[in-house]
Amino acid sequence: MSPKRVGFVEAVKLYFYNYSNFSGRSTESEFWWVVLFNMLVSIPLCIIDGIVYSVTDSFIFTYIPSGLWTLVNLVPGLSLYARRLHDTGHSALWLVISALLPVGAVFLTFYHPLLSILVWIAVLAVNITIFIFLILPSAQKNQWGEPAENAGNENKNGIVYGENKENAATVINTSATNNQWIEASESLGPKNGIIYGESNDDTGSSMTQSSLPDDE
Repeated sequence: MSPKRVGFVEAVKLYFYNYSNFSGRSTESEFWWVVLFNMLVSIPLCIIDGIVYSVTDSFIFTYIPSGLWTLVNLVPGLSLYARRLHDTGHSALWLVISALLPVGAVFLTFYHPLLSILVWIAVLAVNITIFIFLILPSAQKNQWGEPAENAGNENKNGIVYGENKENAATVINTSATNNQWIEASESLGPKNGIIYGESNDDTGSSMTQSSLPDDE
């Protein structure tokens, strides 16, 4: 089964719903839709920042709109990156490394400038590695759980698969059997005062018979 692909609106909902979920998994579509969402929000915020600066001529007030948005996205953004790394089979510790290395590089700038250059090169290498991980397809079942499946989608045989192979049930296709009963009933037609019909319930398909009064 291929990973479940979510739409733009569903991806944004999952983004905020899993605000502090650092242990799950997020598919490619969920991740990149949120990236697009943040870009679309950031563009008008940058315009507002420019307008505020032109009116107030103050850097303090200029970045309040975009700064607030950055704070709002800090935790859900980190959790989304962590889940995307999990989905490709990699640890979120890569994010910790990418955050600590620049701090070390800045610190070394004052004491060992040459060594700080090497650390900055390491920062670049780590971030390139993380980017490659982010664009990888979803891995199979790993320590962070099952990949999200095509929940709610039917294949050509009419079988519906749940989002989780272990927890969700598989609905067995009965459409072929139903069609055979329908064709049989249509070929027979009303006979001997009996009408053959189809009745569906939650557990499958069944045939019902109802007797008609004889014509007088």
